[in-house]
Amino acid sequence: MKQWKRILFSVISLVWGFVSLDYLIYAFEMLTGSRRSNVAYSPKADGIYQLLGFGMFLLWFIILAFYFYLIRKASIQIDLVEEKDGKEIVRRKKFDRILQGGFLLTGILIRWCYLIFFYLPGLK
Repeated sequence: MKQWKRILFSVISLVWGFVSLDYLIYAFEMLTGSRRSNVAYSPKADGIYQLLGFGMFLLWFIILAFYFYLIRKASIQIDLVEEKDGKEIVRRKKFDRILQGGFLLTGILIRWCYLIFFYLPGLK
């Protein structure tokens, strides 16, 4: 992958990781119904929110799969073929996907640290 593509994907991964933590927390709250704690459970109202939260999780994972598909298509397409004991072993190039996954997790960790150290202590 060329450097400008790697930098572009890295910035996208960091920003997406930073923003997606709030999205996932909101989807989890809708899935569990934790915002409506003092109201009795009703399948008509709460069931729709639970399905919507589940759909939000699925949408996030679909976008994640498509994003890693784009990274795989943008990276080098040459595989390394080794021969060991008469068998051919194909080793695929995974560096760019691992790097962008690391940046995605770093963005999530940065947002988590922001929430823990700056946002939550200010709620007192």
